[in-house]
Amino acid sequence: MRFALPASQDVVVEHEQLARALDVTVGSRVDGAHVRDSVLALRRAKGMVLDPADPDTVSVGSFFVNPTVSDAAAAALPAACPRFPAAPGWTKVSAAWLIENAGIERGFSLGSPARVSTKHVLAITNSGGASGADVVALARHVRETVRAQWSIELHPEPRLIGVSLDG
Repeated sequence: MRFALPASQDVVVEHEQLARALDVTVGSRVDGAHVRDSVLALRRAKGMVLDPADPDTVSVGSFFVNPTVSDAAAAALPAACPRFPAAPGWTKVSAAWLIENAGIERGFSLGSPARVSTKHVLAITNSGGASGADVVALARHVRETVRAQWSIELHPEPRLIGVSLDG
């Protein structure tokens, strides 16, 4: 299968963080090559672009998805928690905000080489020699900490094979 993608076509900017990086408003049309460069810069700053010199890039990227909660649950969160519209009666909230504000800091580890990225709390990284069990233990700890603080369940973004965060 072969895809042909135009390199110079304008694209609609739909994400607020990207719009800020491009100095445009959400909904603006911007040259696709410029959007690509900005997306890569944003992802690189979060350790989400593979770089052999940066151990924070040894990850699967974002480990938890932004949870969708009832509007009532979202209203119970502090106003500083970023939220996004979802289906009627539901709101998507920032998993990164929930993690950070539950007390999990960048670089956090349970003492193994698996750690929360020093650049972005959504990524779990391998600083060298971490086992799958180390990564799962850390993910479980992050999930349990968020559940205890906010009564919200985080779900993994990567597909877990042969293991579960449930036990």
